[in-house]
Amino acid sequence: MVRGVYIDRASSDRLLLRHALDRYLREVSSTKGATTSYAEAHKAKALRESMGAYSLAAITPDLVAKYRDQRLEAGKSNNTVRLELALLSHLFTIAIKEWRDLWFAAISGIIDELDQARF
Repeated sequence: MVRGVYIDRASSDRLLLRHALDRYLREVSSTKGATTSYAEAHKAKALRESMGAYSLAAITPDLVAKYRDQRLEAGKSNNTVRLELALLSHLFTIAIKEWRDLWFAAISGIIDELDQARF
């Protein structure tokens, strides 16, 4: 409940990140150039392996920060991790604006965190 208004979060509780990534790659990345589409598929693989079992509603800024730290500790470059997080941020934006699977206030902290990620 936000501002006295009930918000049904059932769809975001059911939608797993791995399924959202599949939909994103199918509907969004496929409209981009071949090189970009391929690069996003590669970045999505890392996100899917690490956080794919989480529902979109269960992904918190702490979880994203943990993912970021693990990727950096694994030796991935700052730019690689930044691009992976940018993909995740855009996925959330699309889920809110086009798929209507999330309500903005529920995950606005995550998007802010992703947009302000500094290395």
